[in-house]
Amino acid sequence: MNNIKTINGTDFAKILFLAKDLIFNTKDQINQLNVFPVPDGDTGTNMYLTLESALKNLNTIKEQNINIVSKKIAKNAVLGGRGNSGVILAQILYGLSKGFDKLNKCDVKEFGNSLVDAVDASYESVSNPVEGTMLTIIKSFSDSWNNVRDNNDTFNDVLPLVCEHASKVLKDTPNMLEVLKQANVVDAGGQGLLIIFEAMKSYMSGDKPDIDQIMNKPGQSTTGMNIKDFVQEHAEDEWGYCVQLVINDANASHEEIEIAVNKNGGSTVITGIEEYVKIHTHSEDPGKILSSCIQYGELMEINIENMDKQFEEFVNDSEIELEVQLNENQKCSIIAISNGNGFNNLFVNLGVDKIVKCEKTLNPSVSEILEAIDLCKTNDVIILPNDKNAIMASDLAAQESVKKVSIINTKSIPEGLASMMSYNNELDINTNISNLENNTTDMNFGSISLASRTGVMDNIKYKEGEYIVVIKDKILFAETTLIESVSKTISYMSPDQDSLITLYWGEHSKEKINKIESQLIGQFNSIDMEFQYGGQSNIEAWVAIE
Repeated sequence: MNNIKTINGTDFAKILFLAKDLIFNTKDQINQLNVFPVPDGDTGTNMYLTLESALKNLNTIKEQNINIVSKKIAKNAVLGGRGNSGVILAQILYGLSKGFDKLNKCDVKEFGNSLVDAVDASYESVSNPVEGTMLTIIKSFSDSWNNVRDNNDTFNDVLPLVCEHASKVLKDTPNMLEVLKQANVVDAGGQGLLIIFEAMKSYMSGDKPDIDQIMNKPGQSTTGMNIKDFVQEHAEDEWGYCVQLVINDANASHEEIEIAVNKNGGSTVITGIEEYVKIHTHSEDPGKILSSCIQYGELMEINIENMDKQFEEFVNDSEIELEVQLNENQKCSIIAISNGNGFNNLFVNLGVDKIVKCEKTLNPSVSEILEAIDLCKTNDVIILPNDKNAIMASDLAAQESVKKVSIINTKSIPEGLASMMSYNNELDINTNISNLENNTTDMNFGSISLASRTGVMDNIKYKEGEYIVVIKDKILFAETTLIESVSKTISYMSPDQDSLITLYWGEHSKEKINKIESQLIGQFNSIDMEFQYGGQSNIEAWVAIE
């Protein structure tokens, strides 16, 4: 693409469409950086959803006036901003639109002026601005842009310079904000902003962005501990609720509303456009936030999210694995073979010392198990294979090891978890073996997986894409929906009122589970039921009944 000296409304929209796609492709990586103000792993997702709202109904835009286009984008963004990062991003877009006021198109100097407005709007929206966040990064873009614009009159010349400068500032954010240094990450919102400006640079040059070069990964900083240590330290913290709403035709100033909200909220961001005021805050009591706002006008677009649950999902969905604390009185160690971050963390929380992680099927190599045995701190070691396919490799590893290694023949992960309920590493290995084996005798479990092809087995016909239910290594039936397969599995197992039903969802089931859980609770309302995230990739759900 030729050197570009001006952009119009069509260009601005296309830049943001490109940015939206780039954020979508990197949102999981951005989420992994998210520790401030709450480590709920949603910054990338919220920035993507905010851009999606901002660009609503703009796919076929023909308007070229940057003033008109940017104002439409800003209004959509302010009303649809999600989370702390999304609401601040919306204010940046709003500030840019103010700078584009009365312009048909925008040159490099005018874009620099608009960035100043974007900085002002974003800082003013936050009740307690903190440096080392995306506020710092948008300011670094503005400062750098306005420093180089006098000697560079094309966007192609300016953007590489400002992106390079902002990237350096982003890498320094752990030195500005202690919580980032503790977790050894850069600011997640700042990373998202860098990606947006890199998308703009890509639009101008026609070159594909180098994601590996742009992205900062957890642990790349040379200071601090690491994200795993940070999560371990904050595992018991309570975060409350993220509350977002819009007041239509508010009869008070932003300042007055902010004072009222902050009586029961924190991390508050107040934005607005035209007759709408957008509120984002964190609170232990969402009801008090709504009550404090209703006096100012009609409440719209109310969204309340449990941040404690988001934190749990952040840990489960990530590669973060909590570690069991070393016990000075420990007499034996225990190893679990596992599949899924949710299961991994459940095992560690129950006292497992080492996890042998498998990506799909539980079929580890002997050397992987031996490595875990060697890393255990005690000479006496117990292994939970958790699958019949892992028992032979576990036996061979036990024979090869110089340590005293015993195998508990657990044939599923739920069985392994159940056995851990009686484990105590201060007891000798023989007592623990007896306790572990006794704890699995009264347990039934079944797995539900998707058929990858059409076939017949155990006299049961099934089609590709159907849910196959397996109990005691035998296919019992196949159903077309997950809810039907789970319901039928539970009914087949015949639980009584004293039973406990536990469902462990796989990584492919998260979008469906809320509705399914409500249906199951209603159907089996006389029986205690728990739901856990296992994160296993090969099985849609495990059903365990004790």
